[in-house]
Amino acid sequence: MTTETPYNRKAEQKRGFREATRQIGLLHSKWPKAFPANSHEVRPLTGNAKQALIETFGWTPAYARAVLMVWKLRPTYCQAVLRYATRINLDGSESAETVDDKSRAAATKSLEERAARRAKDAEKSRAAAVAREAESKVPEAAPATIVATKDHAQPKPPELPPAAIPEEQPETGIIAETTPPPEPPKSRKLLVAGSAAMEAALKRRLASGAMTTEVLKTVAAPSTSRKREQQAR
Repeated sequence: MTTETPYNRKAEQKRGFREATRQIGLLHSKWPKAFPANSHEVRPLTGNAKQALIETFGWTPAYARAVLMVWKLRPTYCQAVLRYATRINLDGSESAETVDDKSRAAATKSLEERAARRAKDAEKSRAAAVAREAESKVPEAAPATIVATKDHAQPKPPELPPAAIPEEQPETGIIAETTPPPEPPKSRKLLVAGSAAMEAALKRRLASGAMTTEVLKTVAAPSTSRKREQQAR
């Protein structure tokens, strides 16, 4: 296909850029002097080089232009444009075409843009290296320590009176109060007085606090004669 239509121009150009590296190898095998492998042998090409590619390989104009553009944007080609005054044919012979100022300006601009991109990439690489080095030098965080001061001392609990301090019983572990339990009431004895004199004596002792016995009833003591009478029965 040797013609170009508006519908395939963009696609053919993208395909030419994508396949340019492989196609330049083909051009080197076909015209080694026009597309040399050594950078110092590169020379500016004549303007009819694109048409020769179209006729020789059947490429579309957009495809041939893209392949040639990749070759001409190389630093070695731009430097050749600035170094040499005349152009060469595909067979390596010198042509009548000269390198004009427009071509030199384009070559200079291409080299400057490439140098700017390389400087920007180098700056990014340096910044990333500095950031990695800074991260590697950051010390690990020391463990937190707690310092007790007088201002932050914990308040002591209020002291309890001695009588209310609980004690722990060693046998059972039960906490009990040390307050002595109340004394149990004294037991009372029931006495029976046999005579008035005995009853009076007991009452005196009760009144003095020597006894806690309460006199409930006075019973008369049986006489001796009555005891004998009962025994005789």
